[in-house]
Amino acid sequence: MTIRKQWLIMLILVAIFSVVVNSFVLSSLTEKYFKDYVQDNYDKHFEQIVAYITETLSAENYSKNQMAIQLETHLVDPINRIKVYDAEGLLIADVSSIDTMGKGMMNGNGHGMHGMMMGNYNPGLEEIDNAEIRYGNKVLGQVNITKYSSAENSMDAWLFQSSLMENSIYSISIVLIFVIIIGVLISKKTSKDLIMTANMAQNIDMGNKTIKLRSNVKEIRVIQQSLESLQTRLKIKQKSRKALIDEMIHQTRTPLTIMKTHLEGIEDGIIELTPEEIRICENQIENITNIITNMSSMIDADKELDMTNMEKVNINHLLRQIVSGLKAQYEKKEIDLIIIGNEKINIFTDPYKLSQTIYNILTNAYKYTSSGGRVQIDYQLADDKVIISIEDNGIGISKEDQNKIFEAYYRSDHVLNSDGEGIGLYVAIENMKSINGKLSVSSELNKGSKFILQLPREKDI
Repeated sequence: MTIRKQWLIMLILVAIFSVVVNSFVLSSLTEKYFKDYVQDNYDKHFEQIVAYITETLSAENYSKNQMAIQLETHLVDPINRIKVYDAEGLLIADVSSIDTMGKGMMNGNGHGMHGMMMGNYNPGLEEIDNAEIRYGNKVLGQVNITKYSSAENSMDAWLFQSSLMENSIYSISIVLIFVIIIGVLISKKTSKDLIMTANMAQNIDMGNKTIKLRSNVKEIRVIQQSLESLQTRLKIKQKSRKALIDEMIHQTRTPLTIMKTHLEGIEDGIIELTPEEIRICENQIENITNIITNMSSMIDADKELDMTNMEKVNINHLLRQIVSGLKAQYEKKEIDLIIIGNEKINIFTDPYKLSQTIYNILTNAYKYTSSGGRVQIDYQLADDKVIISIEDNGIGISKEDQNKIFEAYYRSDHVLNSDGEGIGLYVAIENMKSINGKLSVSSELNKGSKFILQLPREKDI
């Protein structure tokens, strides 16, 4: 069953229940006050009847027809018959409400629902009250008044109850009409909001474009806002996953380029196949293996992707290993790549992330430095920090671009014609953050750039 049908059925049942309960309470209260009214009215008429008969019989001349006509005016509920006897016990007047009602029906006054239901009326039990008519010490006669045994058996009570029932039916009908109209309008609006919300969820599931919805129903609006939040999180997750994949693809290019350069050099006879060259190729293979391992971990969505493996690293040895891998490539473009200093400095860090950062910076320096240029690497110990600087005399970076180059996929207008996705420096700064380091740049257009890496160093290393 749809929510719309459930809503309509609930409204109709509530409306019927409310009208029935209201009618029952109103009927009970009215009946209580009606009984008191009927009893007071009866006592009043009883006294008036006795007073009238006493006054009439005490007169020497009276008309029986006039008496009957006057007594008929007192045939009101619960009184339905009045008999008057003289002192000798002879009946001198007899009036009944049945005769009066019959005359009324013959005159066409009984019509409508009440007239149709008169035949079903049953007065029930009756009782007789009598009073002796006296004038001083003289007995003039007797009056017998027949009445219904209880107020609810009276004609007026019966007519009132049937009228109340009739009006209750009318009330229920009117209320039901309004309830159905209002219910249809509200349920239509609610159903429309729910259908649109369901379509929104389906579009999110299918990856289609969705529009923002704002229902007037609080609960539906909360669901819509939750779906919007879910869509935002999915987009962020998708974008993050894409960035990670792009990052890993970018990472594989550096070791593959190094291996390709060295193999071409060996093939051309420029580089000799020495144990050192073999170790350079092995290091690049190890880098590719680490990248593939990280990529496979992306299959598990709950697994932490940005894991760090901290260990003791000799900065001089790490830098020379990196330079050895890139030297052939630099020499091919006739760019000098040198390391200043030979001091032994050990730090506790992730060698893979640090190497990747330096590789990315040196790859950019190679790309944006012309032939005959120079790239130098310097490192030194300052207090509890190790500072590595990589400086080139390439095309440089404008002031406005220096605040954006570490953003993913950002490409400056000055380098749009060169290869790359704009993710290398983003990977570099993210790696530095993960190993508690810092990366900054100072540069000037057409004069070169200087990247500074700051790494924490434990005193006992």
